[in-house]
Amino acid sequence: MNLPQLPQDKANHALYGALICASLNWAIGPYALLVVAVVAIGKEIYDVYSKTGHGEKADALWTIVGGALVLF
Repeated sequence: MNLPQLPQDKANHALYGALICASLNWAIGPYALLVVAVVAIGKEIYDVYSKTGHGEKADALWTIVGGALVLF
């Protein structure tokens, strides 16, 4: 049986979300996840309007999932 693999790009987003949340969790607790969500969505909006990358909803979602894993 083969387990599904997470693409490297999505894994990177999850890792960065986890790092942001972990670094803020001690100071603002569960509100750290709100900061992760704002950063994730803001980064994807920036990618769309700056034409430096593709803004993807899945990237923002995986960043938020990474942050949520730290809290739970």
